[in-house]
Formats: sequence, C-alpha cells, structure tokens
Amino acid sequence: MSTGSITVPTPKKRRTYVRKLQDPSESESVPGKCLFPTLPLELLAEILIQTNSPRDVLSVARTSKLLCLTLVCNPAADFIWRTIRKNCLPHPLPDPTPNFSEAAYAAFVYDGGPCDACKEDTKEFYASFAIRFRLCRNLRCRMGIRKHLMDVTTIFKGRAREEIWVPYMESTHCFDPILGNAWPENPTILMKKSDWERFRADYAAFSALSPPPSEALQKACTDQIAKFPKVMELAVALQKWKSAYVTMHSTIKTKNEQWAKALAAQEGWNGPDLLSSQSYGSLHRHKNHVLEEVTLRDFLPIKPFIEAQLLKMQIHRQNQENEASYRQRRDDVKQYYNRLRSAGTVVPSLYEFRKLSVMTTMQGSVTGSRPNSSGLAKDMKNSALVAELVAADLKMWMASAREKLSELLGFPKWRSASKTKLHPLDRITARFMCQGCGKVAKRYEKERCLDFAGVCAHECPSNNKKDRKQVDWSVDRFVKDDEASNAVARLLTLVGITDEDTNACNTVKMLGARIRCLSCEHASIIMDFPTLIGHSHRHDNMQMVILPEGEGSEYPFAAGLSARLMNMGSKPQKLRSEVNYRCRHCIPASKSADAGTDGEGQVSAGESIAKESHTEDSQTEDSQTGNQNGRQRIRKNKLRSMNFNALRSHLKEVHRIEMVSDEDFFVQTPAK
Repeated sequence: MSTGSITVPTPKKRRTYVRKLQDPSESESVPGKCLFPTLPLELLAEILIQTNSPRDVLSVARTSKLLCLTLVCNPAADFIWRTIRKNCLPHPLPDPTPNFSEAAYAAFVYDGGPCDACKEDTKEFYASFAIRFRLCRNLRCRMGIRKHLMDVTTIFKGRAREEIWVPYMESTHCFDPILGNAWPENPTILMKKSDWERFRADYAAFSALSPPPSEALQKACTDQIAKFPKVMELAVALQKWKSAYVTMHSTIKTKNEQWAKALAAQEGWNGPDLLSSQSYGSLHRHKNHVLEEVTLRDFLPIKPFIEAQLLKMQIHRQNQENEASYRQRRDDVKQYYNRLRSAGTVVPSLYEFRKLSVMTTMQGSVTGSRPNSSGLAKDMKNSALVAELVAADLKMWMASAREKLSELLGFPKWRSASKTKLHPLDRITARFMCQGCGKVAKRYEKERCLDFAGVCAHECPSNNKKDRKQVDWSVDRFVKDDEASNAVARLLTLVGITDEDTNACNTVKMLGARIRCLSCEHASIIMDFPTLIGHSHRHDNMQMVILPEGEGSEYPFAAGLSARLMNMGSKPQKLRSEVNYRCRHCIPASKSADAGTDGEGQVSAGESIAKESHTEDSQTEDSQTGNQNGRQRIRKNKLRSMNFNALRSHLKEVHRIEMVSDEDFFVQTPAK
C-alpha cells in the first residue's frame, strides 16, 4: 500500500498460538536429571548429618543455587549445621559468637584463602583466628612472618592488655603444632601491621581530651571493647580445636600409609604405585580428609579396579623405559655416524645409514629386545667387528650407486688395472645435480652441485611441511651436471693435466684467484676453483683464462666473504650494513680506473656517455640545485659503494643475478 511516494510497510501478524508447556511429571522423569536438590529438608538433613563435617555441607551448599538457598539462606536449616558441628572430628567445634551465622561460621573455620605473605591461594586453616592471619605451607612464608606482624607489648609500658581492645594474636606459638601459652596468659602481644595502624588512629582519637571523641567513634570503640573478650575466647578455643585436628590428621595419615604399605607387600604390588592409582589413591586421600582409617571393607570392593590400574601403570612404565633405551641407541648410532663423516668416510644420509642391516640390528625397536644401552656406544667405538660389518654394508649399499653414476659419466662398468688412475666418480669432473629437489647441502652452496660424497649424503626435503617425513634416497634422482663438468675439464686442459691425475684437485686449488671468466665479456670477473664450479652454471659453455702469477685484479678477491655475510648473528648483520661493497660487473673489462677513495661513490674515468652528459649539465646549473642533482647522480651511479642488501638488489635488478657469490663484488677499502 502506498500513499503518494511514501510506502507504508505491512504490519506483522500477531502470534495467535501458545507454546505448549511441559508437564511437571514429565520433566521430573527425564533420564539423567538430578533429584537430590528436590528432596524434602528432613531427608536432606538425615543424609548430611551422616557426614559429620561442616566442610562437606559447605561443598553441597555450593553446588547449586537451590541448595544454597535451602541450606544457607534458610533459618530452618540451622539445626543441620549445629548437629554436624557438635559431631565433627576430632571434637565438637566451639559455639560461634553472635555475629556469625552457622554457615558463615563453617566457612570461617574450614575455608581457605590467600596467604598473607605470598598472596597465593591456600587451603590451610587460619594461623591466627583472632587477627585472621593465614599462611601457606611454603617455608619461605613461615620464615618471614615477622615482617607482617608488630610486637606492641612495650609500647604501652606494660598496660597493653588493658588498653588494646582489638583482637591480637592468641599466642606466639600459633604457627607451631602445639599451641602453648595462649591468651589471656600470653605476655606478648602481636598485631598485624595494618590493624595496628588503624587502632593507633582510633586510640588517639578515643583517648583525646581536646577535642573529645565523636559519639560514633565512642560507640564503635565501646562496642569493640565489649566484644573483645568473647572474640579472643572463641579464637583460643578454635586454636585448640585446630591443634587437635592437625594432630589427629597426622596420626590418621600415618596409619593409612602404613596400612597401604602392608597391603602392597601382601599383594606383591609397588607401594608408590598403589598410592598413585586412581581407585586406591582417591580412597586414601578421602579417608585422610575425613579423619578415618582405611579398612579391608573399603578395599575389597575396588580391588579388581586397583589390579587393572596397577597393571596399566606397569605397562606404561615399561614402555617409557623401552622408548628411553631406544632413543639412547639411536643417539649412539648418530654419534658413530658423525665420527665416520669426520674421518672422511663416504656415507649415505643418516636416514639411509640407519637402514643398514648392522645398524638396524643394533638400534633394535621400541617393542623388541633391548640391548645394553650404556655399552652400545662403547662397543660401536672400539669393536673391530662392528667396523668391519659397517664397512661391508656401506660397500654393498654404494655398489649399485657407483655403477649407476658411472654410467651417467659415460664409464659403464669401468675397470682399470692402474693404481694411479682415479675412479671416474672420484675425479673432480664428476659433478651431479638432484633433479628431484634441485637443492644442495650447505657445504655445497658455493659449488651449487654435488660430488660423489655429496650425492650419497644428499637428503631431499619433504614436500609436506606438516608431516616432515624423510624422502627415501634413490640414485635415479641424480643427473650429470654438464655445465660444471665441462668447465672443470676446460680448466684442466688449460693447466695441462687430466682428471685421472690424483693431484688434479690440489693443482687447480693452488691456482688461487687467477681464473678469469671470458664469458662475462662486460666485466673482469676473477675467481678461484670452488667459485668457478658455481659460476659455470651462469653460462652454457663457459670460457676462461688463467692469469699469470702476480697479474691479478686491482680489486682483491675475498673467498668465502658472501657466505660470512649471509650468516645469522649480530656480527654479520653489522658487516652487511656497512656501505663499502661495490659491484664487479659494473667495472668495464677493457679498462679499470680508480673507483674513488672516499667510499661515497666517486665515478671512474671509464663511465658511459650518459654519465658524462650528467656531469656537463651539473656544471651549468646554479650552486643551489647542483648539490641536489649531485646527490641524485651518486644514487644512480653504478660504481657507488652500497651496503650488502643494496648490492644484492642491484645484482638482481641490473645484472639478473639471483644468488650473490664472491666473484660478483669486492670490498672498497677507504684511502689512508
């Protein structure tokens, strides 16, 4: 319906049905519904009186709002509290003062609260009921109670007991199991420091003659003076009751522990396990709580459950011992593996090494037989038999790998009678790559390919990062790295030796940083032999030349510098932030001039025409704009010094070099 351009919404229809109410008889018959709170007060009283402990009635009253209203807020239920209070152990509680209701009195006696020393919650009774001072079981709190109390005995010159009308500590032995000399015979008066400060202010105002105390203060102090004897009498009576309770609790606890020890010896069980079991442990703690001794009548109904729980605990303990022994044996195998690697032995990855037959036997399993874990490491270190078995397993494991990899190098079933010729896999031209992951271990990051030892120890990372399951090693994952092999072979040709020579590796390493890449035509890139292997992956057919001794680049080559800068830690981070690194690829190969002495990006004589035009333009500008343009030229200058992070960005953006290596940059040393 619309009026003009205004649309009037249709009113909602009024609900005309009434929700059907559930019949009370049906609601009471619902399975699982607790009917205890609905019991009549007389039946509830008969049940609770049997507990003989106001603490249990407090727990029941706090389970629901209905029970709280029935037992706490209902004056008709006071007879339940009084009856239980007179029948509680070790002897009836003294009658409360008029300011307490029965429920509040039970909470005052039995409830816990924060420790006055450390403020942590504790279930201990009040150490002093008169000043409501509570301490936990921490020995440090009990040793430092004096800093929370104040001795005011000498302040009133012997008349403290006549002058003080606020409650103070019943006895100096309130913190001991035996109460000792208590009020009113107690000669020492200890008060909480907070209570003393309040009392001192009230006492000064109440005793003052001019101006006289107010009627409210006079009435309040007079009421406290009248209540003081009753409060102290109740506090002393509660201290005596607590002392008897603590003594009885200690006696019952000792008897129950002795009974449990005798029961464990009779049944052939472990005593601590019996007390730790769910069934008997709960029974034992409950009996200590209610100050009752455990009897055979309590034990027999739950004996089958205790037996099953103890058996489960034994199995669990045995499994823990098996797992600990298995972990120890695996650690021993790992240590033995690390010793082999340190000795230069070609070994597979640790995951594959554990699969060797002798290692599988020595490691065992969690559920299998358990060799002597303490002697396993010693046997593996000193036993010649173990060394022979491991060597035989390694030889068998590597036999198929050597045959397959030799075929990749073009030497199928290679055999030679010469003792001076290296096996194809042991030659420096034997370079491989994993086609499964394309990654290498950290020790091969500079070369970016693997030799035979690296192939054996290679581990492909798992594709599933959550599972992190080890990937089984397979020789079929590897292919020959033609770029690196060809580059090494070309270098050996320049040196005049072959890869079969046993001294070939040492010979090429002795060249040092005298190898120059001719494939990098735009710049003078020099390197050593390990860097050459990694650099060869940048060219399809790398060409090189060996520089004569003494003839090298004016910018020194620092081997391993990039790896040190890429490490974690504060020192590498500080080195990366230094602005003294320059790009070698920006230095022309034909002519290298001085790159400056101030370290701030001074230009060289061999820069491009565009840079010269910038120089001519800057000379014609005025002095104000010249400084700004000069700063812009320094930022655009390729030969400027930069920090290492900026250098990486520069190499990636300008020269398309993803991974920075030692041959890509040099450190610009400041002029003296």
